[in-house]
Amino acid sequence: MNKSKITIEYDQSLTTEQKRVSNKTKGGGRGYSYENVKVDNPKCWEIITVENNVTLMPGYRLNEKQVKALCRNSKYDVQIGMPGQFRVTNSRY
Repeated sequence: MNKSKITIEYDQSLTTEQKRVSNKTKGGGRGYSYENVKVDNPKCWEIITVENNVTLMPGYRLNEKQVKALCRNSKYDVQIGMPGQFRVTNSRY
C-alpha cells in the first residue's frame, strides 16, 4: 500500500492573539489597548498538500498533538516547513 504524502507548514504567529482591554480613565472616557495573550492549544500547523488521502484536506489546521500523531503513523509521509516554503501564493486553495 502506498504512503500518503502530506505537506504541512508551521505558522508561529498563531501562538498568540490580541485581546482588547479597556483602560479605566477618569471622566467617563473609555480608551482601549491591546495585549498579546498566549493561546492554550494553538493550531499552528496548516496542511498545504495531500496525496492519496481522503480524510485530510488542504487548509485544515492542526494542533501539536495531531501533528505528532501523523508523524508517528506509518501510513503517512509528513513533510513540515516554515510559512511560504511550500505554498506558492497566499490564496488558501
